[in-house]
Amino acid sequence: MSTSSFESLNFDEFSLENPTNRFAGRRSRLACLSHDGTHFAEVEDLFNKGWRHGRKVRPQIQGIFKILWPDSNLEPYLQHRKQVQTRVRSRNNTGNEKLLFHGTNRACLLGESSSNVLLCGLKECYLCSILRASFDVKKCGMKNAFKRFGHGIYTTACSSKADDYSCNLSQDACLRTMLVNRVVVGRPYKRYRNAPDLVKPPDGFDSVTGEIGWDLNHEGEFTFIAHFWIPYSPCL
Repeated sequence: MSTSSFESLNFDEFSLENPTNRFAGRRSRLACLSHDGTHFAEVEDLFNKGWRHGRKVRPQIQGIFKILWPDSNLEPYLQHRKQVQTRVRSRNNTGNEKLLFHGTNRACLLGESSSNVLLCGLKECYLCSILRASFDVKKCGMKNAFKRFGHGIYTTACSSKADDYSCNLSQDACLRTMLVNRVVVGRPYKRYRNAPDLVKPPDGFDSVTGEIGWDLNHEGEFTFIAHFWIPYSPCL
């Protein structure tokens, strides 16, 4: 085992400090994935299988960026995942972690090309705000007043549903963007009807899952816990 491989074992896969994330001798928060790579294929397959709105034309992914984070930012998420895993004893040893989609506003041209990798400072650019410091549950409801399962962060396995919330504010934008998030689902509380007054999962649960039924047409995941992170951002 090389020294670089040995050192990388001490870092999360998406850590900015991980030696394997030094591309061309330098480090960057956003790293464009090769179309021929394994990670690109995995995210693309997840996106294609998650596109469930038959009347919406499924776009082809033009690029996928791997999002890297300082260890100081990743630590709260990793600690939360470890605590949940200890409690639920999930099979994948990651607290029932899942990759789920989230759509939001983009006011800049981040991701329009492999060289557009600098986060902007525009207040209305929710994409860059999330990539700078992850999600802020306090901002829930700023874009959409209706909160189906109460106050929290919404993600979904249905990529076509997340696409409904992806919006370009710049007239120069040619592509759409979406976030793929690592979410610690833990023990989910399943809901078949709307519950807009919820402020947290019931005791003994870690998240709320919207199941297909009376009020939901497409399966979705929703968590009140702000401990989840963004590993990828596809551009469509």
